[in-house]
Amino acid sequence: MRENKIVIDEEFICKYGLKYDDPKIGGDEKEYKELVKKVFEDVSQGRISKSTFEYILNWKAARAKGYVKWDEFEKYENTFKNVIGMIKTDPNKYLDTIISDLDELPGIGIPVASTIAHFISPKDFPIVDFRTVQVLQKANLLDAKEKYYYYRDKVEGYKDFRNKILKIAKNYARGDLRKVDRALFAYHKISSKKCES
Repeated sequence: MRENKIVIDEEFICKYGLKYDDPKIGGDEKEYKELVKKVFEDVSQGRISKSTFEYILNWKAARAKGYVKWDEFEKYENTFKNVIGMIKTDPNKYLDTIISDLDELPGIGIPVASTIAHFISPKDFPIVDFRTVQVLQKANLLDAKEKYYYYRDKVEGYKDFRNKILKIAKNYARGDLRKVDRALFAYHKISSKKCES
């Protein structure tokens, strides 16, 4: 039996975005908002502190902490400062460099790089995740022939993903990337549970 194509529109964003608050699906909105505030405070000082960086990792990919070279945090700190400067100057112009520079740090792949960039500038950088990629593929918005790794591990793949998310956000979520992320994530969790039943 062929699965029906999904349509990602305002109704989809609203319906599944509301389901995200169920603790079995997402339920981390309070923590997300605290993290936005904490990163904003750091960025207003032109930096991301070690504790804030660790908070970001705990929220996105706690396993990555084991790969971070904590004793060389100065290297991370310098990269974060440079990235903040590029984002404040022109996030589109420096997109490749922003994501590449973050990705090159030990323990940070493109998913964590996109998360750091997102918290620095929530309106410019969607967070890439295999769940959101798979939903976009199911909706024929990203090439389903590509493995999700392409979108997760390659700057070009992230750029394709970002363009689609920005377009969805502009058309159906008043530019709010978090609304789109919540809906896609919730849809994936719900549809995956149906498959498990």
